[in-house]
Amino acid sequence: MPVSFDRDMMMQTDSSVPRDWREYNSLADMIRAQAKLTPNQLALVAQSATGGEERITYAQMVWRGEKLARGLYRIGATENDHVGVCLDNKSAYEAIITLLACAFGGMVCVTINARFAEEEILHALTLADVRYLVCDDATWSRTENIRDDAPLLNSIMLAGKGESGNTIPWNSVLDQAEAVDVVWPQRKLEDILEILFTSGTTARPKAALMSNRSALASAYGFAQAMSLRPDSVYQSFFPFFTTACLRCVLYPSWFVGATAVVDPELEVEDILRRMENERTTTYIGVPAFYIFLLEKYESLSCDLSSLEIIDAGGAAMPAELTQRLIDAFPQLDVRQTYGQTEGGPCGTVLVGEEALAHIGSSGVPWVETELRIVDDNIQNVPNNIIGEIAVRSPSLFSGYYKNEAATREALRDGWLLSGDLGKLDDEGYLYIVDRKKDMVIRGGLNIGTQEVEAVLLRYAGVEEVAVIGIPHNKLGEDLLAVLTISPDAKIDVEAVRQFCADKLADFKIPRQYEIINQMPRSPMGKILKTELRARFKETLAESVG
Repeated sequence: MPVSFDRDMMMQTDSSVPRDWREYNSLADMIRAQAKLTPNQLALVAQSATGGEERITYAQMVWRGEKLARGLYRIGATENDHVGVCLDNKSAYEAIITLLACAFGGMVCVTINARFAEEEILHALTLADVRYLVCDDATWSRTENIRDDAPLLNSIMLAGKGESGNTIPWNSVLDQAEAVDVVWPQRKLEDILEILFTSGTTARPKAALMSNRSALASAYGFAQAMSLRPDSVYQSFFPFFTTACLRCVLYPSWFVGATAVVDPELEVEDILRRMENERTTTYIGVPAFYIFLLEKYESLSCDLSSLEIIDAGGAAMPAELTQRLIDAFPQLDVRQTYGQTEGGPCGTVLVGEEALAHIGSSGVPWVETELRIVDDNIQNVPNNIIGEIAVRSPSLFSGYYKNEAATREALRDGWLLSGDLGKLDDEGYLYIVDRKKDMVIRGGLNIGTQEVEAVLLRYAGVEEVAVIGIPHNKLGEDLLAVLTISPDAKIDVEAVRQFCADKLADFKIPRQYEIINQMPRSPMGKILKTELRARFKETLAESVG
């Protein structure tokens, strides 16, 4: 039978805070309702592209989001148009206000990885039918080079202080919005709110359609998994363009009326100082971050007495790291969560009081999430037997945009096949064993290896490529490219990296390369990456950049 838990981890909220996401029809409804309930509560702390910090209340957040929506209408956007956002957390304020403008104005926000190379940005713009795009000084040059190749792109808005004759200043779109009454679109639960890009086994990222239903259900579920309250201060460095930022930090915070704090970048010392200054109660990061935190914490005199919960998500949590965190912060609830973009996310949580008794586990399903372990025929397997993890929840994605075949493969009778291999023990705790999908998780960032391989195969002299994950003592995994080359070829590793620079985001470019004479193969001729991983498993990257 599917496993579903409703454990006593419910939010301790004011009685006026709704306990059921079904009271709303959209994310916009939820945020507007919270603004009416607690208009002066601090909702967001985030850096602006202008270099300053923005601290805005719920009332201000709604006012600015609606004002920018009017501005988007003024420059020609209409309901259901796709608005791209290619910004990182150094421009998180503009990114989030644009997201809210889309929610209020009935448009679809397309989040694009700000580290994407030109080819990747063009793929995203084209696949997702982006008509309006928000960039900043850091991403504009890459978009400017490919804008004429994006068939539907109408306008580029530039956040920050810079100006260009080919862009519209983002601030002017906000400031010049007409102060007139608008009949706002009444969005429904199944209406698409966002398009998020997800890496997997394909050569290019797929565009996941995320509905209002998914956003509300995941906000509700993750708020409970993190035991958020209206007085919580919830902080993370997760990038805006990830589901981890939107649906594991922002939406859960706003569901309960808490404060969301977005770190501009992964600078551990700055993050610790911000925890102290904001009186942060809850922090979420990838396991690699906590290794860096432990290295820095003892040398800094930070007051983290407000901190109650730290959570690790985005990659498997080593048992040794769990023990180190518990030893270093005995007063804290050290949690672990597991989920994926297509899940909304939905997934599992391991609370601190259970961590030592279930070392290596990712916990139990959170509220309104069912979980099964299935075989290749999508049939349940017994406890303690390894199979594929399948989940079902109202937070599941609606499918892949313009990719019905991939949607049918991922969604089976309402269940999402995760591509991860795991097992359930007799108490219902999940243990993740491996990934069925050919994907590497480097420092919490998912990398589809086929995408990397497709680029490397374009390099002169390379005959075959197998990109695999190798153990890394801080990032969890790093990339190793195993190559076979033509007889007369000579491969310069630095030249290969430069070749990849405008084709792949920097974190996707392998730092280590091995040239072999012949790839190991199955009887059907498929490259056996399991053998390559076993052969090179002791190969560790020396740097952690």
